Amino acid sequence: MVLHGLTRQQLQNLVEIRHVGNQVYWLPPGLVTNSQAAFETGGLSLTQLDPGAPYIGPQTTPGQFGERIVLYGPRFTRFDLSFLRRFKITETKEFQFRMSMLNAFNNINFLITSPGSDASTFSLTSTNPPFGRTTNAYRDSTVSGTNDPGGRLIEFQLRFNF
Repeated sequence: MVLHGLTRQQLQNLVEIRHVGNQVYWLPPGLVTNSQAAFETGGLSLTQLDPGAPYIGPQTTPGQFGERIVLYGPRFTRFDLSFLRRFKITETKEFQFRMSMLNAFNNINFLITSPGSDASTFSLTSTNPPFGRTTNAYRDSTVSGTNDPGGRLIEFQLRFNF
């Protein structure tokens, strides 16, 4: 692949989650459309390419190599909170009330590729999900034993210690 009209650092700075209608993009839609036109994918052709706008294109110059572009995905943000209140009954007996919240602020962490796949396997010609868009979000299944679906989980516990 060859970068046209932007550097690697500029491309990395463009990686962020964007909500456009009911689609979620991790690159600007204009860059995605122009890059798909350069590769003639997504129903686009070279006639729809805007050479004045930045895009990622195939290597077409004989004798030159393209480059492998490594990007870091969107930031992963998650806050887990726990609260504990102890109620003494006697010196050796107490009740404990606990509340634990996984993903307390219900933040969605979108993934660039599908869960469990190698993060370096996306390509401009991929169709599921299409390049620059995502349809996957983080979920923790059986890694911590919680089977966390990715959304907020609240757990209440009442415990008697003696």
